[in-house]
Amino acid sequence: MKNDPFDSLRTGHLSRRQAIRAFAGAAALIGCADDELGTTSTTGSGGGPGAGSSSASGAGGGASQSSSSGLGGAGGAGGAGGGDPLALCKVRGPTDGCMVTEDNILGPFYKAGAPFESDLAAGLDGELMLIQGTVFGCDCVTPLAGAIVDVWQADSDGAYDNAGFVLRGKIETDADGRYAFYTVKPGWYLNGAQYRPAHIHYKVSHADGVALTTQLYFEGDPYIPIDPFVKDSLVIPLAPGDVNGSQGLIGTFDVVLA
Repeated sequence: MKNDPFDSLRTGHLSRRQAIRAFAGAAALIGCADDELGTTSTTGSGGGPGAGSSSASGAGGGASQSSSSGLGGAGGAGGAGGGDPLALCKVRGPTDGCMVTEDNILGPFYKAGAPFESDLAAGLDGELMLIQGTVFGCDCVTPLAGAIVDVWQADSDGAYDNAGFVLRGKIETDADGRYAFYTVKPGWYLNGAQYRPAHIHYKVSHADGVALTTQLYFEGDPYIPIDPFVKDSLVIPLAPGDVNGSQGLIGTFDVVLA
């Protein structure tokens, strides 16, 4: 029986931002205030089917993209009158201490029209991975339900599917802004004279945020130090764990939209 990757998000494991958001909500209740070659070509690859797992890997994306200072006050103030909690940061920019997720090159392998699918690993060889996270608004606290997370990547041999939608898929965030998908760890491939580190491409969009194009990288990759496109905030740790009933790697990548 096919599992749902969102099951891993229902087991009580919280990413750092989710913990921050929970603290902010409690504070409000007691009255506290306060391209591969540098191009933007639009051809591409990746995509597949749906699944589930058990634990998160140290929330590297979240920790590197936002800090906890001043987040509760801003979120509480926005919602105090029942209005849009993101109203202030939409006008003035991200809340103090809140870092919007950095963008990254689109690369030449993007392909529009990927299906909604959360199990990209089905039937593929490679090291299983569960990637999960939460999409937040510009206050780093308000989760964005219904955000579209469009991902694509190379297979374990470093090849993109440019004919179909293998290792390409879209995931819609749930009521708490959470997303999750199964995949295999991307392989390295030559970009000119050097290899690109393993990475997953993201396009994230929501009516209450500015659409984001970025990439996700993984700690310990030997090609990160020489890659001209990697940004430190986009590198997350991976931890061993159960991935859809098999041993695999689990990582958490939270996204904050401007």
